[in-house]
Amino acid sequence: MSKDHRAVGEVLFALGTLALRQRQRELSLTALSTLGTVERTGPRRLTDLAVSEGVTQPSMSALVSQLERSGLAERQADPQDGRVVRVAITPAGREHLSEVRRSGASVFTILIDKLPPGDAASVRSALPAFRRMLQMTDYEFPSRGRAT
Repeated sequence: MSKDHRAVGEVLFALGTLALRQRQRELSLTALSTLGTVERTGPRRLTDLAVSEGVTQPSMSALVSQLERSGLAERQADPQDGRVVRVAITPAGREHLSEVRRSGASVFTILIDKLPPGDAASVRSALPAFRRMLQMTDYEFPSRGRAT
């Protein structure tokens, strides 16, 4: 890894941390990540979610119960095996994630709007590369995936 790549990574990490600090606090980062996972991948078994989010099965069960009480997720019977329960995102859960993303994006919008025009154009020109990086996350980091 070159020094330039490391420097870019460190800046992106710092900016991501800033956006996370500005987020709404009703849900933990693990809960938001879990919602994002089921939104992206479709209904998942509780055990699979626990592994992908790096928590124990009892912890994931409690987290899913919290998401259910909030109306953001629901447990569904598996169509192939009635003994298995899958966790799915609800329309309210999708809306909540959209709201969280808009809120996080606003942090960057404010900063980009304050940049000189040339710097703002440079950030915009990097957008395709950022999108490709997001698409790679499930393959490069399969046990964690994307947060939201």
